[in-house]
Amino acid sequence: MQPLAPLVGKVIQSVVGIRVSTETTAAARSMDSGAELPNGPPRTTNDVYGAGVIIKAESGLIVTTNHLVSGAKTLAVRLSDGRQLDARFVVADERYDLAMLRISASGLTAARVGRSIDAEPGDFVLAVGGSSGSAPSVSFGIVSALHRSRPGIPCQDLIQTDALLDRGSSGGALFNLRGEVIGIVAAGADETESERAFGLAIPSDAIDRLYIRMN
Repeated sequence: MQPLAPLVGKVIQSVVGIRVSTETTAAARSMDSGAELPNGPPRTTNDVYGAGVIIKAESGLIVTTNHLVSGAKTLAVRLSDGRQLDARFVVADERYDLAMLRISASGLTAARVGRSIDAEPGDFVLAVGGSSGSAPSVSFGIVSALHRSRPGIPCQDLIQTDALLDRGSSGGALFNLRGEVIGIVAAGADETESERAFGLAIPSDAIDRLYIRMN
């Protein structure tokens, strides 16, 4: 097998980190009187990290998982070259748990979207995703199964891979060795608290549904 470093160096440019900020209201009351606070309950901001993949460079379109960005108050994207940009939500397909974001930037590198229908168990793949807000991480493995499902993930036709995933990889890309996206990482496959887990990905063929919803 040829060294993977040249391929990794190319595909990693299309993968971005995403910071999702949400705001929650605490049901706080005054401790001495039991009355509600005069200015209303305090609000708490929480940050969650994931990833996405650029699929249209000229229009700044990014695909990620819908469960990552749903309910976000603000969205921030970190490019592979270190630039940090605000992003805005464009459209989602809840059935397949995919969402589209848009950023305004020059010099973007888009990934090629492949045909997930052509994927077969045993195919070599690269999983590229976030790592809790730091630089993207890369892992290597195979397609271990097709047509999988998992409670909590709307898509019922997932690709399973034995490529290990860091936390923060949701929304990242599963590439074949031609450098084509064949899946969008949805989650790790186990329910433990381990730092890395086998992966499940939404088939890339579902991305077309987002374009349909944009029109």
